[in-house]
Amino acid sequence: MPKWKDQALSDGITISIETDLQKVPIISGNESDLRGVLTNLVINSVDAMKENGMITLRTRHKDKHVVLEVSDTGIGMTEEVKQRCFEPFFSTKGERGTGLGLAMVYGIIQRHEGTIEVDSELGKGTTFTICLPIWTGQQDKEKSQEVEALSRSLHVLVVDDEPMMCDVVTMYLTADGHTFETATNGREGMEKFYKGKFDLVITDRAMPDMNGIQLAGLIKQLSANMPIIMLTGFGEMMKYVGEMPKGVDFLLSKPVRLNDFREALAEVTKL
Repeated sequence: MPKWKDQALSDGITISIETDLQKVPIISGNESDLRGVLTNLVINSVDAMKENGMITLRTRHKDKHVVLEVSDTGIGMTEEVKQRCFEPFFSTKGERGTGLGLAMVYGIIQRHEGTIEVDSELGKGTTFTICLPIWTGQQDKEKSQEVEALSRSLHVLVVDDEPMMCDVVTMYLTADGHTFETATNGREGMEKFYKGKFDLVITDRAMPDMNGIQLAGLIKQLSANMPIIMLTGFGEMMKYVGEMPKGVDFLLSKPVRLNDFREALAEVTKL
């Protein structure tokens, strides 16, 4: 609401939100990821409004899928922009845009085994249509089986400047019997790595003083066999474009679930 209502009003634009939410079956997915998808699409619609307009959210059931539509009456896209809008770092917003929002949306929908399409025309607005498979129970039962914790205890260096994310990671580690030390940026992480003895490093990507990519590179120079996991909000986008920073052995996306976290630990400790 601060974006589509308050900020728009301050710019002299009135945007209304309409909904057509039909009853639909349950889907299986990560709630915070899907909320992020909706947030990105709504913000994208708001940015397309140069005058008073409307954003419409629709849901319906079609065959074995739930269909979600986000439509706007904004300026629309050219054919070239429509073809490229999901590309990472592609943006028509100049300095106001990173070009990451729709790329991350695309990656999240793919990870949920869904599809996303865009229909747009200059001067007539844009509609994003997402199809997500309905929950059948059996397929989800296979995916949601709990991953067991490692049988051995690790001493882990956790480097992240977000206190909340650091708390989640250390909670997971403690619950599975691992020990840890923490650092709030790459430089502090490097200092602790020099002084300590670790079995694994988990680092964020974007941090002050020294980022996670630089930290991973330096650690690998000192200890080539040290397993390094990068836990970052850019994880989905990096996987989508096939980016694996030098020195990083495994990519995890924020927010991370316990099963995914355990799988990552099991994978890198085989190296």
